[in-house]
Amino acid sequence: MAPTNKEIQKARFLDKVWSDDAYRARLQADPRAALAEIGGTVPDGVNLRCVMDTDKVKYLHIPAAPAAREISDRDLMDAQGGTSPVCILSLAGPYIASMVTLSIHTENR
Repeated sequence: MAPTNKEIQKARFLDKVWSDDAYRARLQADPRAALAEIGGTVPDGVNLRCVMDTDKVKYLHIPAAPAAREISDRDLMDAQGGTSPVCILSLAGPYIASMVTLSIHTENR
């Protein structure tokens, strides 16, 4: 099966973060600006922090509980992924961060 657009974007983003020390430093210092460099957007009023796992420190991010609405099947599919080494930013209205380091999903729904 061919990779999806989301998987391709994720792979390109991680390759850039892992191979470009200057970009990684910008991402950690100012995630909003660093994401804008590659076409990502973060809504105004959303505070974004970037953390990176190391061999000895792993971050587990627990997303906020959904507002008083049911989770759509699409949102549920986007949130699944087990113990991936990447955090998923998915656009479901505002950006919602979910699992461990960083991946970008910029398609509009």
